[in-house]
Amino acid sequence: MTFKELQKIIHYRQSQSNSDQTRFFDRLKDNPFWIWNVKQHKTEDRRTKGDCCFNHILGLPNKHGLERPLYDYQKIVLDALDNHKHVFIKKATGLGISELMLRYMVWLCLKDNALSGSQMCIVTGPRIDLAIALIDRIKRLFELKARIYFDSKETVIELNGVRIEAFPSHHLDAMRGLPSVSFVEQNGKQNVKRRKRNEN
Repeated sequence: MTFKELQKIIHYRQSQSNSDQTRFFDRLKDNPFWIWNVKQHKTEDRRTKGDCCFNHILGLPNKHGLERPLYDYQKIVLDALDNHKHVFIKKATGLGISELMLRYMVWLCLKDNALSGSQMCIVTGPRIDLAIALIDRIKRLFELKARIYFDSKETVIELNGVRIEAFPSHHLDAMRGLPSVSFVEQNGKQNVKRRKRNEN
């Protein structure tokens, strides 16, 4: 096999992958994130043959090998995000809030072209491996159902013209100069220092 033949094969596979990605992204456009009315959701699911909402097209969140629907407490979080500029969530671990936030960010990128040209930032603790893991989780959302793979940097993914990048908390200087930030998500435990009161 010559180098030119190899280039043609690579070019063909890349163009095939890009058209698959475009078709899948088109399926996600103009769909609600989730339909909270169960009866309406089932009706829409039957009518659209499974393309009723963003989460069913992408695949439901998975925990311990089981697909999970969205829960009522997650609706409270989404309503807060839709209605307020700043939202602080103090919660227990294992509630699926990180997964919810990542999926919500992806939905914002793909539901329409309103955020195209902007950046979304995920701020993690000081460890770079958490930043890498969160972007990897976003990439894996597309690998399972759509067989779409991204070959971008470990801490970056671009969706529909929106750049999502994860920053460790000790490297925020790189984030400060970004011109068009549309969403910031802070993930991970925060160190809260408490002062002891003197009992005297």
